[in-house]
Amino acid sequence: MKSIQTHACGVSGCVREIQVLGTLLRAGLQAIEPLTEVYKVDMSDVAGLMKIVRSLRGNKLGMLSLSSSLSFQATSFADELGPSAERTSCVNMLMSTSAGIFGHDIHYDTWQDRLAVIAPPRSTALILGTGPAAVAAVAACRQLDFQLIGITTRSWISTEKLHDSPLADRFRQMGALPVLWPMSRECSASSRFSQQMRLQFGELASSAQALIQTIAVSPSSEDARLLASVIPWTQTRQDAVVCDLIYGASTSPFLAEAQRRGLTGIGGIEILTMRGLRIIETWTGQSPPRQLIHAAALDACARLSDE
Repeated sequence: MKSIQTHACGVSGCVREIQVLGTLLRAGLQAIEPLTEVYKVDMSDVAGLMKIVRSLRGNKLGMLSLSSSLSFQATSFADELGPSAERTSCVNMLMSTSAGIFGHDIHYDTWQDRLAVIAPPRSTALILGTGPAAVAAVAACRQLDFQLIGITTRSWISTEKLHDSPLADRFRQMGALPVLWPMSRECSASSRFSQQMRLQFGELASSAQALIQTIAVSPSSEDARLLASVIPWTQTRQDAVVCDLIYGASTSPFLAEAQRRGLTGIGGIEILTMRGLRIIETWTGQSPPRQLIHAAALDACARLSDE
């Protein structure tokens, strides 16, 4: 759906996201319409979102790229949801149209595009993280007919935490299998049950055709190294596709491990490039040159501090 013509859009999120996504959107949009302005939007809560929605309705902004923290709440501000947002109940792009405010989940579209490279039949996917990007990954995997979708996150350190987690319930309802974080206390214990829980993650990782890392950390951080260390890389399938949302001036440890093993790796810059293209195509109905968007993403990431 093409937006009504307002040559201004906003990008919200963390400093890194605003810098990189804003840069590549500016490059792509100005190749189509040189008068387009891309603004940084300071929006940290629902009150801020309401203010921006008024700008969309007043035709002061044509489109808003949302930060993950408000993706779930943003659905209630859309007059209509696209198929992607209906599948995930998340919105990370709002745009003004002649019919009102239209909501999309661009993460879902991006995962659909990237994971479609895996030839069917598609058996197993394993996802790290539980944020909106992970929700979109689960929904995309379901749509692509993955038979088993495992998911875990760093807060699921015990069976009690897993059992009491509303997010775990949400993912079960979506058809995914929540499992303990592999470096949890229970996975280090010697009980038979704990060993079974450890095997559950290990078996998923070893059999996965898609390994998807969605937790946002700096590529040079200790957290990034921890995320890479939980995967049994020596046991992964040789045809596995490894996706990592982390982006920055350096390659993430997760993606570096995949490349070291000769696996197909799709890094954060590639995912950002596809996300930017999807946003522009959805808003304007036009496609800028992909290489232009990718070059802008590389340039913006090169100027980031990975600390």
